[in-house]
Amino acid sequence: MEAVAALPLFLRPRGGLERVRGVEFVEMPVHRIVNRCSSDRMPFRWTINPYRGCEFGCVYCYARYTHDFLELRDPMDFERRIFVKRMAAEVLAHTLSRTPIGDDAIAIGTATDPYQPAERKFRLTRSMLEVFANLSGLNLSITTKSALITRDLDLLGKINRRSHLQVNFSLITLDRRLQRILEPRAPRPALRLRALNELARAGIRCNLLMMPMIPGLTDDPARIENVIRAARRAGADGVWWRSLYLKPAAARRFVPFIRDHFPHLAPRIDDLYGRHVYAPAAYEDRMSAIFDRLRRRHGFAISRDRDKSTNLAGDSAPRQLSLVAS
Repeated sequence: MEAVAALPLFLRPRGGLERVRGVEFVEMPVHRIVNRCSSDRMPFRWTINPYRGCEFGCVYCYARYTHDFLELRDPMDFERRIFVKRMAAEVLAHTLSRTPIGDDAIAIGTATDPYQPAERKFRLTRSMLEVFANLSGLNLSITTKSALITRDLDLLGKINRRSHLQVNFSLITLDRRLQRILEPRAPRPALRLRALNELARAGIRCNLLMMPMIPGLTDDPARIENVIRAARRAGADGVWWRSLYLKPAAARRFVPFIRDHFPHLAPRIDDLYGRHVYAPAAYEDRMSAIFDRLRRRHGFAISRDRDKSTNLAGDSAPRQLSLVAS
């Protein structure tokens, strides 16, 4: 924690809350919970992440770089040291009362899963949904791997009636054995599909995100079609994809993992990502053609913009944000 101690006071965590399952939970001061996204690659203007780090431990997770900001460069810190933004709902309410968000899209869960195991105890995501449920005219999306989201169906239904809401379920394979080693502590595929179906039957628009496509592991057309078919049966409105995005912080975890578990794929990963964080254009073109063909076959819309980071935040007409009585 020497590196953390060297941070400015306003960035330092306030100390350990507890340690469970070998994971340390640390309270982090919150001065801002709604963050502006300036990237043209993203379809949303604002992001919210109630936790920093994620216990699911997905080996490919691009968001490991967020721990670099705290000088925590061991790639395992991202899943072993989870920062809990205890005052998230209070700060959110204050922000929405003062910040002109208007009809800009807000995405929850862009750098951490808002329904990871910590949510069962700390309930930060639910507390923020309670704030959103008292508003109308929002354009809100939530991205998760967890079936825990069904716990909040009461609030999601209320938000859905007053605003534009969509929930994105991340699922890259139906192969349970492969999923367990890629996403060690994430819920199994069947649970995610069941949760998607429950929300869809409640009238909430749900998408399935096949992200990332990992060369040689999850990008076989037959495997892709199995997921797309399951998404259709579960009631998904859309299926979106993106290839592996390998920033240095993610590579420190992912590349050794490939060499240990799939050594035959290591040369291919080195060839594709040795000097780049994005897959080459030729790979993107091939995957785009596969997805267009399979989505069309199963009745899903296709994109002419390479799934521009997935349509994560909705595509309805803009709505004016306004306060309403709860």
